[in-house]
Amino acid sequence: MAEHLHQLIKPRRAPWGASGYTLVEVVVAMLLTSLMVTAVMSVAITTRGSGKKNVNKLTAEAGARRLADELKNYVTGDPNPLTSDIPGPGPGTINKWSITGPNPLLDVQDSMSCAPPPCYALANGTHDLINFFPATFEAPPFNARISYVVTQMGTLGGRPVPQVVITASWTQP
Repeated sequence: MAEHLHQLIKPRRAPWGASGYTLVEVVVAMLLTSLMVTAVMSVAITTRGSGKKNVNKLTAEAGARRLADELKNYVTGDPNPLTSDIPGPGPGTINKWSITGPNPLLDVQDSMSCAPPPCYALANGTHDLINFFPATFEAPPFNARISYVVTQMGTLGGRPVPQVVITASWTQP
């Protein structure tokens, strides 16, 4: 009986010259392959998404740095630069101490209302700038905006000392 049982359990061999994998081996190999492909694709998709976020963050940071560098040009010892005869860094001939106007380097619009326009770039209050970022970043779906708030920190030698806080915001799709 033991001999008969051994023949029943004995593995069968493929006919001469035939070789291959069993169905179980194929299924296990496919399962392992699909797990590896899923892991690699997950990493690739995450990396791509975070790369786009980093590009937007870098664009906003570069814009804020560019605005800060530009505003440094508007710091003056003149207590009233709007009526000053001192030529300012701004565009145009009416008010060269304004940040707005047709300037090949900085063609922006300031939402701040003042009389007469354009406003002094370092006038106290909130300045919302339009056309500052690249058009593709200001357009949907990002809707990027940059603004800055000017407050008077104090005086130095009788002259006002402005404090400027720059804020860049956008929507991450």
